[in-house]
Amino acid sequence: MKHQQALFLQEMGITHWQVRKPELFKAESTTKQLNLSTCKLLIVCTEQDQQHKLMTAIVSAFSIDIDDVVFCSLEQFENQQGSLPRLIWSTLGKISVAANTQLLHSPSLAVLSKDGKAKKLLWKQYCDHLQ
Repeated sequence: MKHQQALFLQEMGITHWQVRKPELFKAESTTKQLNLSTCKLLIVCTEQDQQHKLMTAIVSAFSIDIDDVVFCSLEQFENQQGSLPRLIWSTLGKISVAANTQLLHSPSLAVLSKDGKAKKLLWKQYCDHLQ
């Protein structure tokens, strides 16, 4: 079940069931569940954004240790079951998240590195999260 679908069920008060043997369902077993137990920031991005030199600079500007960050693709995010961290940053634009989660969104880091307005907007979103 995609994360967005799970949010809809949660908002309607429908209990979310988890499959005991996901290996029996090929679609469920292809996407590995993320370990978010110590995660302070979940970043939904492409592989190129994860490797971009600006990524570590932004994470350190957020005062978050890189060991407390989990990177994932959009597919992994949509198929994630269980609770999510309070702060999520998407370099893929806006995505659906639960009401108790703060979403930061920006363009890809290749675009962000050249666009001062987009950098300011991302920083403003982060500062709003702190308040």
